[in-house]
Amino acid sequence: MYIKCVQSDLWNAIQIVQKAVSIRSTLPILSGILFQGEKKKLILSGTNLELSIKCSISANIKEGGSIVIPARLISEVVKNLPDAPVELFLDSSSNQVKLLCQESEFNIKTLPPEDFPNLPQLKTEHTCVINSVNLVEIVGRVIRATSTDETRPILMGVLLNINKNRFKMVATDSYRLAIGETTLKKGVGDKIQAIIPARALGELIKVVSKEEQDISVGFTGNQLTFKIGDTTLITRLIEGQYPNYQQLLPEKYEFKVGVDKEELISAVRRASLFTQNNSPIKVKIQNGVMELNAAAVDVGEVVEKIKTKGVGGDVNIAFNSQYLLDGLMSVKEDKVIFEVINTVKPALIRSEEKENFLYLIMPVRVV
Repeated sequence: MYIKCVQSDLWNAIQIVQKAVSIRSTLPILSGILFQGEKKKLILSGTNLELSIKCSISANIKEGGSIVIPARLISEVVKNLPDAPVELFLDSSSNQVKLLCQESEFNIKTLPPEDFPNLPQLKTEHTCVINSVNLVEIVGRVIRATSTDETRPILMGVLLNINKNRFKMVATDSYRLAIGETTLKKGVGDKIQAIIPARALGELIKVVSKEEQDISVGFTGNQLTFKIGDTTLITRLIEGQYPNYQQLLPEKYEFKVGVDKEELISAVRRASLFTQNNSPIKVKIQNGVMELNAAAVDVGEVVEKIKTKGVGGDVNIAFNSQYLLDGLMSVKEDKVIFEVINTVKPALIRSEEKENFLYLIMPVRVV
């Protein structure tokens, strides 16, 4: 095996692929990156058996072949090389790869490529196309509401619903609910529903470049693929029945007020400095004023007041400060609408303008 490529291309590919590399696995082979030289491409692959990422770069392949190199080591080596041509030679007699770059020479022990898991060769049953900007935006807005509780794996995923050219994502941890919707560039004929691991979506938006591009989304069985240029991300889907979130959406709210988003975010951040052990922020709305109150025995107390516009009577309710911040920061527009039924039913945060995003948050009961 003899491969020659550019350091910057190689470093970028390693950064992408190592997001799927297993750090704590009992299988040593999963801690490595598979390098494959084929025709004029160097293909790098990483997997933890749940998430797999494959990325290809242009290279001079004088002799093809496959090797597996420990991800952490090759990452640090390539990161610290100058931006110059990198050459990789495999010495099969010693199971080492020689890496050359200008005056630097490394001999790195490799892992057996035959032990590396075969990445799924997916023949997609359904494929749609979405704009990368829209995908990153919708994922970023709903993913905050997913759970980290491993005893409830369903809630560690994001529900995806596709109906023709409508692309909807839903996430909940049972304390808040986020719903985002956007339009596909190319839709599908059938209705599709899948539960995607939040971790896979988190890695996906890190892989997507800032440049606007098309992303192909393919479905087959219990696998989902995202193809972005020369990078392919493959994830297993979460099996099971997602909670019926529709029943959480009230038909109407008793109280509705509008407030400046940035002003409210700043007030919540200041008030949260006086919350301890998940103590809530109390919210009182009366006579066109929203009053935030937080207190901690060992810290003190804070009161913040913000002018509002709206309808309905007086409201006294309390929320987890971080959940409240997450909802406010997910709204794009400058003005947010805050809707409340009572002190025990979910409140709704949405944009004042028509926008395909809703955020429900359960209130905290206070004595």
